Amino acid sequence: MKVVVLGNLTGIAGSIANRLAALGHEAIPLPGQQPPEILIGFHPELLVVVASETGMEIMTVERVLKDTGAAVVAVASAGDPWFAWAEAQKFPILSPERAAEELASRLSQLVEQARAGDRARYLQQLYRGPVIVGTAPRVIGFGGPKGGTGKSSLAANAAALLAALGVPIWVFDAESDTRGNMVDFFRLGEESTVYSVVDLAAAGPPPAASPGIFQPGAHVPTFWTSVPSPKGVRWDLRLTAGVLVVDQILGERSGPLMARAADWLEFGVRRAASEGYTVILDSGNNLLSPLSLRALNIADVLFIVLEPEDTGLIAGASWLAAVYRMAGPAAFERIRVVFNKVRAESGDLLVSRLRDHVEAILRQRLPRALPVRVLPLLDVDVARAQANLRLGVEFLAALQALTQGRYAAETASFAEALRGMLAEFFPAIAQAASSRSEPRGGLRLPWRR
Repeated sequence: MKVVVLGNLTGIAGSIANRLAALGHEAIPLPGQQPPEILIGFHPELLVVVASETGMEIMTVERVLKDTGAAVVAVASAGDPWFAWAEAQKFPILSPERAAEELASRLSQLVEQARAGDRARYLQQLYRGPVIVGTAPRVIGFGGPKGGTGKSSLAANAAALLAALGVPIWVFDAESDTRGNMVDFFRLGEESTVYSVVDLAAAGPPPAASPGIFQPGAHVPTFWTSVPSPKGVRWDLRLTAGVLVVDQILGERSGPLMARAADWLEFGVRRAASEGYTVILDSGNNLLSPLSLRALNIADVLFIVLEPEDTGLIAGASWLAAVYRMAGPAAFERIRVVFNKVRAESGDLLVSRLRDHVEAILRQRLPRALPVRVLPLLDVDVARAQANLRLGVEFLAALQALTQGRYAAETASFAEALRGMLAEFFPAIAQAASSRSEPRGGLRLPWRR
């Protein structure tokens, strides 16, 4: 962890930095009154303010926090202005006498406490009041009958939007016919430790669940990466990758490997639910892979992502007809159809054409309407923007309007339509409004019942 300590090198700050460095952390003590650009340039994950030693002003530190999203721990005594500030902001406060020892022994706990308070303030601002989003854990899958429809893009954008609106999110990449791209969507570079269900499967089977209430024990390895939040957003977002190396899906041993990876996937989803996370699955479209098939089967809600042209309609109709034959109309309770990249087609026309194709394949009338959503084609080349790894996750389209990013106007309709799509399962987010300008207009199509 990269820690910047504001205080004297020969004082409490130096002691803190030395203790943390001995534990393997990158700890940097900074004396005096530093320009904020210096602190921002360090990209700290934790900022420790030693009140009796620092020459920094509170407003300067607040600017650094806004630009870096760092957690804060204050070392201060009662009556000090820094103590009052940290208390009001709900940052952890340590006494100067034991600060070095407590940081060394409780660092992870203190950082999580600081981040929890930061998220609470962020949500209060986002919802314009003391509203905390409460959601039951659920598993949401994104799949479809063909590649290139935007399944992974929608899964990433849905995860980012929900996380930015206060829902704890755990993303699992279950693509199994190519290298998964969730790692790339969320900008987890070479400096990040990325865990993969396929790598875990290569090492052995998942631990057995204990009887009754699932209780992960000390033997359960870490198998997720915390995704850093972009500027202006505070979230709790985890990611577990799928296929990271294409060689993993080749050869005669790939079948057993993917079967074991599917077991790890189910183990991970169960673990996520036990910790209160909503799971987003990039399920892919390979029904011959145990990994993708398990992801499709364990989803509580499955978004089938289609393109509006004829090949997309026919492929989607074949899938829906196959589901109907295997599971009957009750299966449609957990299926939602999403037409992605829509230019000018009427939503009513797309639904009608899809229904006609399904009924033609089945040679019978469907007893109920198809639940369909429409997402507009983005006016900006988001794929090109995301190819530049220096841009960061704030260039996910769903976050543009929320953070007033460079492409906020071009992505407003898409972001609003995505929010409307998810609001069926998360009603509170429909009312969420940030202190920034709320996007207006956009494409809104009702569910077809």
